[in-house]
Amino acid sequence: MSTASFRPAAVLPFCLHRFLVCLGAAAALILTSPPADAVTLSQRDSVDVARIEAYLNSLRTVRSFFVQVSSRGETAEGTIFIERPGRLRLDYSNPSNIQVYVNGNWLIHVDTELEAVSHIPVKWTPARFLVSKRIALSGEATVRRIHRKPGLISIELVQTSDPEAGSFELTFFDGPLALRQWTVLDAQGVTTTVTLSGPVFNMSIPREVFLFDSRKFESDPQ
Repeated sequence: MSTASFRPAAVLPFCLHRFLVCLGAAAALILTSPPADAVTLSQRDSVDVARIEAYLNSLRTVRSFFVQVSSRGETAEGTIFIERPGRLRLDYSNPSNIQVYVNGNWLIHVDTELEAVSHIPVKWTPARFLVSKRIALSGEATVRRIHRKPGLISIELVQTSDPEAGSFELTFFDGPLALRQWTVLDAQGVTTTVTLSGPVFNMSIPREVFLFDSRKFESDPQ
């Protein structure tokens, strides 16, 4: 038996809910918005912000295994496929019954165990960040600091209007840049980290990967 309905993010399973919470902070911070004054950055910082922004906007496709961990000890893992703009698929291997599709205006959440399908407008979900056409590291976001370690560079952002509400940090391998992970610290002090393993960037992904076949979940005729 199948169902098709709007399902608020608050009642989605932990794995997807925390993933979307993590992306929500990203979306609130770095979706395109009018320029605004930020903290004073060094010339080196400004150069790095510009090249990170250019790199993010150069990513047309991403395919990667990911591991998702929260400071509460909750974990999940799976494979992510992205084709910007507008397409995404999450295949969770732990838990194995969850799939997520973005194709057009809808985020489709599939529970293969319950044979349940839920539809949520993409514009109401943080997943819009991953499939957005343009990313900007300015405006509603303020770059708080740049962290550098041998072979790694991270950029930490906060909301310009409410810097105490939490933070969002993107970490890259450096030389050349390659997205490695993102970490969100929310207003409740909970951190959620999504780490990519073996990512492949800007390679063709078969279109059928992003197609959801609702007929698999249609009820049999009585």
